[in-house]
Amino acid sequence: MTGALLGIIAPMLSSGVGTVGQVASLVLSAGWAWAALAFAVGLSQTSRTASAAFGCIFLIAAVIAYYATKTARGDFQTMDIHNPVLGEVHTNWGGVLGKTLVWCAMAVVLGSLLGLAGHFARTDGMRGLAFRLVVPAIAAVDTSQRLHFDAPLRGGVATTTWTIVRLLAVAAAAALAGHAVLTRRPRV
Repeated sequence: MTGALLGIIAPMLSSGVGTVGQVASLVLSAGWAWAALAFAVGLSQTSRTASAAFGCIFLIAAVIAYYATKTARGDFQTMDIHNPVLGEVHTNWGGVLGKTLVWCAMAVVLGSLLGLAGHFARTDGMRGLAFRLVVPAIAAVDTSQRLHFDAPLRGGVATTTWTIVRLLAVAAAAALAGHAVLTRRPRV
């Protein structure tokens, strides 16, 4: 399933060696990429119900796979505060399960909405334009926030990646809007 694959690959690439691995990790771990997944799933469905359901299901699978992968990699390991001298480490299951449940709840809501947006984006012309602009808008906002808050901490590769993604999002929005205007049917 594509959702689970995204959930596995995104954290696996976080320790990727080299610029390509770092760029791929930044892109696949971004909220807009996950939004694009649910949107694309909704776009591929012919019914509203299936679009909402599958958008939700794919994001839930991605969230569960993401936190399972991070747990397996040791990202939720913590020192035993009752015995710090011996250095006993254990998994912080409360942290893992808490984050998984919160993001699964978000996946239910956002996956359904984004799946529906994908379905309605299939509408021709200006009526579907607002829905087709959802992912570029999310990408522009997401990367702008990352550039403002995270870029100073992450360095040049992150800054360059997020700048390029933001520029591509704006270009995609302009292209989608231009296409909708140029292919608009005159009213009779």
